[in-house]
Amino acid sequence: MPARIAAAALVATLLGATVACSPAAPGPSAAGPPAEEAGGISQAQVDAGLTMIDGVVEAEMKATGVPGVAVGVVFADRTAFTKGYGVREISKAGAVDPGTVFQIASLSKPVGSTALAALVGKGKFAWDDPVHRFLPELAFSDPYVTEHVTFADLYAHRSGLPGLTGNRLEEIGFDRATILERIRYAPLDPFRATYSYSNYGMTAAGEAAGRAAGTTFEDVMQQELFGPAGMTSSSARSADFRARPDRATQHIRVNGAWQVGPGRDPDAQAPAGGISSTVEDLARWMRLNLRDGTLDGHPIVDADALAETHTPHILRMPASGTDSIGGFYGLGWNVEVDHFGFVRWAHSGAFSTGAATTAVLLPKAGFGVVVLTNGSPIGAAETIADIVVDDVVKGAPTRDWNKVWSERFGGLFVADPKLAAPPPNAVPARPATAYTGTCTNPYYGAFTVRADAEGLALIEGPAGHTYPLTHWSGDSFTMVESPELPDIRTQVTFTVGPDGRATSLDVGGQPGVNVLTCTAAA
Repeated sequence: MPARIAAAALVATLLGATVACSPAAPGPSAAGPPAEEAGGISQAQVDAGLTMIDGVVEAEMKATGVPGVAVGVVFADRTAFTKGYGVREISKAGAVDPGTVFQIASLSKPVGSTALAALVGKGKFAWDDPVHRFLPELAFSDPYVTEHVTFADLYAHRSGLPGLTGNRLEEIGFDRATILERIRYAPLDPFRATYSYSNYGMTAAGEAAGRAAGTTFEDVMQQELFGPAGMTSSSARSADFRARPDRATQHIRVNGAWQVGPGRDPDAQAPAGGISSTVEDLARWMRLNLRDGTLDGHPIVDADALAETHTPHILRMPASGTDSIGGFYGLGWNVEVDHFGFVRWAHSGAFSTGAATTAVLLPKAGFGVVVLTNGSPIGAAETIADIVVDDVVKGAPTRDWNKVWSERFGGLFVADPKLAAPPPNAVPARPATAYTGTCTNPYYGAFTVRADAEGLALIEGPAGHTYPLTHWSGDSFTMVESPELPDIRTQVTFTVGPDGRATSLDVGGQPGVNVLTCTAAA
């Protein structure tokens, strides 16, 4: 499986694993009555927890080296805390502050579903309306799904569309319209019976919502949420992010050292991962969610339509034992019962190119925390958020969250050792002319295999992304797909016909679309 795609699959799992749903380890109680007895948390508990945040963030930054962090906390319908730590870009003087704009990656999902709920409340569409009514060109490999898949299906990741669909197409330069058109070639899992975290399923729903409103998804975000909620530094367009002078640069960790990453333009999947924002703005968004769509006394989002986003729509993670009820997905939200017995709405976001974010809301307590970082996903944002929650509710961490999250993210970007070098019994490659030519399928389009003085290369996508091929064994080669992951190699394998020329190319990744038919170069 390609490196970044494999990482995306694991991130999808981790983004749902916001907290272990099991009883908390014993810990000292905070001042005031326990939350489970009081039915919430007290102002004294929150005040005490806020005094610990500086130490929590500083310890995590020291442990991980992540360059910049911003934290926001809300309680009792007010913003209780916003602060920035570290720098926007390493080796430069600009400090992170509460107004620093970060790319929030998949935290865009619940932010986007809030805006769509506003449209539902205005009667532009219903959560259970078929998307095809508004986006007739969208087709799936099963005609029944094409006709019946709803906004709720796509926002709950229960359409049967495999989660990897579209991700690689985005990486090699295809635009949103082309990617959505090619969804039809992906084999489906069982409809409404399978949870599969899909960026482009959600993007299709966001695109349809824009059509229903007579505009674009990006304008829906501004008109229905960012403008009315006073989220003045938020946008669903990457050009707006790049224009902000107070913005966080993405960073990656290579050989243990942090460096500026290659960056990411997520416009193709804006509804699923393309929003940029600040902790100040996201604090307002959390308050709105915790107050049934009302902010500063003004109704912005219909309460019933918003409540649907917080309602479990599919089982995401089965129960792990008798002390767990499992995890669920709402519409853009992970919904679960946490280790304190609180219902928790949460979501994380991650770009391997250098962004990691999370938000955790406890609706019964009227409490929320958001953490934004400008480093690749290593669990720092989740560690900080879980410690902040523990400090407020219990007065101290209930477990070693750095260890928990480091272990969960530890397998995210691990190279396959067998691909690091050819095997001892490697079979020699054929002459380069055996592989050169054009390989195509309806999903990927045309890839070119080229040979020059430097060897073979695979050229993909409309922008002509070029990936040098390193021979592994026989008709198999490896390549580095993601510049931010230079040690992680992907395997590609040719099938060669009796005439000694390649007839097909298996690029790995998503089953059903991974094999291309090859035509030899003239």
